[in-house]
Amino acid sequence: MSETSSRVMAPNHPQPFVVPPSKPHTHTIILLHGLSTDGVSFGTDFLKTATNSRGHTLPQAFPHVKFLFPSGIPRRCTAFGGKLMNAWFDVSSIADRTHGEDAQVDGLRESTIYLCKLIREEVTLLKRLGHDSEHLAMWGFSQGCAMGVWVLLNGCPRLGAFVGMSGWLPFRRQVDEVMEGEEDQEGRWLRALDYMKRAVPGCPGSKNRAVFATPVFLGHGMQDVKVRTQWGEEMRDSMKGLGMDVTWIGYEDLEHWYEVPREIDDISDFLRGNGFEP
Repeated sequence: MSETSSRVMAPNHPQPFVVPPSKPHTHTIILLHGLSTDGVSFGTDFLKTATNSRGHTLPQAFPHVKFLFPSGIPRRCTAFGGKLMNAWFDVSSIADRTHGEDAQVDGLRESTIYLCKLIREEVTLLKRLGHDSEHLAMWGFSQGCAMGVWVLLNGCPRLGAFVGMSGWLPFRRQVDEVMEGEEDQEGRWLRALDYMKRAVPGCPGSKNRAVFATPVFLGHGMQDVKVRTQWGEEMRDSMKGLGMDVTWIGYEDLEHWYEVPREIDDISDFLRGNGFEP
């Protein structure tokens, strides 16, 4: 287990599942699971099945990268009748993610604090190796994508990349409303950050303009009925409204999953293009 994962132990969170690099450590990718799984299960399956067109797994394609899979804690999920399951925050409705959004506040706050601490710890470790925060990327699937975007906008340093698969932006409608009518880019950014700070008080927050320079890749199945493609497109447009550089690819025949090998190839190319060289 890595130095980082052994140090970071927020209450109730298990240690992250870590796959160390096979060559000298230059980069780290933090990957966030979806609803009802955990870092170990998601990480084990993902690193076996997410292969590129050459048949390589991600650790094989990126041998200098450490892969870090944290876990959300067990929570009651309103959308599933209060069933206890691993989650980053509560979800009130699978059919409409804008329904009952207040129920997600406590989870968003707790998970953001935990993940920001994890990011700070990992950036500190990378700096000891002679690298900065742009050698760290965050990658999330489904609810993990939603959680990752929230963390990115609420306390992260400038990262090397953000990757989201089949996700959405919590409180997206309200973020768009506060930006509406503001033509100045910095004004939109300040309005959005002020709203997010009020929506989920207690998050670390960010006044760092550099975070909006983090390049973003968003992939989404066009046949996704669990997290509608529309929600992914709305997240894309909101992030572009914040002045972020967003690459969007919709996968025509894909449902709520990731497409192998095409999506993995696209993400790998995106990471390499942003300095995550194998």
